[in-house]
Amino acid sequence: MGDETFFSDLPALTTFSDVPDPSMYRQAPDSWCLVITDVQGSTKAIEAGRYKDVNALGVASIVAVRNAIPDVSLPFVFGGDGATLLCPASRLDQLRPALRGLQERAENAFELGMRAGIVPISELREAGHPVLVARYQQSENAVFAMFAGSGLTEGERWVKDPERGEAYAVTEGDAAVDFTGFECRWEPIPAKREAIIALLIQARTADRSAASTIYKEAIATIEAILEGDGHPVAVQTLKLATQAKLFEAEARLLSGRISGLANWLKKTRASIQNRVGRTLLARGWNAFGFPGLVYREQVVANTDFRKFDDTLRMVVDVTKAQREAIVAFLEKAHAAGTLVWGIHEAPSALMTCVITEHQGNHVHFVDGADGGYALAAKQLKAQLKAL
Repeated sequence: MGDETFFSDLPALTTFSDVPDPSMYRQAPDSWCLVITDVQGSTKAIEAGRYKDVNALGVASIVAVRNAIPDVSLPFVFGGDGATLLCPASRLDQLRPALRGLQERAENAFELGMRAGIVPISELREAGHPVLVARYQQSENAVFAMFAGSGLTEGERWVKDPERGEAYAVTEGDAAVDFTGFECRWEPIPAKREAIIALLIQARTADRSAASTIYKEAIATIEAILEGDGHPVAVQTLKLATQAKLFEAEARLLSGRISGLANWLKKTRASIQNRVGRTLLARGWNAFGFPGLVYREQVVANTDFRKFDDTLRMVVDVTKAQREAIVAFLEKAHAAGTLVWGIHEAPSALMTCVITEHQGNHVHFVDGADGGYALAAKQLKAQLKAL
């Protein structure tokens, strides 16, 4: 495999239950870097009702980096309040201005701090922390990265460490960022059953083979309880928003303004486009590059609702009885010392999109409304601390 084609050259997995299998992963090249972004103080911001802003900045991290380096297929994972990506060190001159632009936009348009750090893969590997990557083909047009090894967890710890983090922090330099393709255009997606849960599961063993067994059992058990994959998005629950106030996060990000004319124009434009989109969807028409006949089906197929980055992450639709059964399974496994977990329940899901073009090349990141992954992580971290 070549250097910059590392991720695109990986063989693709097509079955999610294979994702924890250690044999499916390859070590990231030493010539690449681990990129960590997260909204500082995200838990407090979410508890103050700003979960849409936090989610928007997490997805904006991915958009900013992908747009800065459009000719390289970059592995990434959305974490709710930030993102983790890999990037060739040869492209750092393109990466750093994008991250600085992201930080400035977070501060100026959202009044939130955005941490960004870059850690060489070689340093992590030499310290005994591999960064392992797999390529998961979720649909014809959507490919997502899966990660294993202790490198991601350790890299995040290094970036957040008050002293060591200074060596990896992106804190100065020129800023140049492009958020083209970022959209927040759907209304909150209501549960089809009774609730949407954001779920985090982390195996409590350093042995990758043993961890794989734990994760595979968790996936199989949850799928059996849900009688399927529990996909939180369905054609019948997808509804394009038209109220201008629902485009606030998108307008702030794209305009760089908390308010004012530029902000208002972005919201108005999105509202008008969505009214047209609603008509095309309702009539099944294809126009203006928008495939009204099949777009909802494509969105469902391209939604990133299950992922793995050395932590199993899921956003699923459940009944009350199913939630109780999942919690009972996790509590039993936790009591046995095999895993730690966190859960957050909401009446709906929140979706943020990255649109390269509407004909199929678009991906969608889903999280539980009112906090989702970020608040589930709070419970998981409390369990780790108790251990």
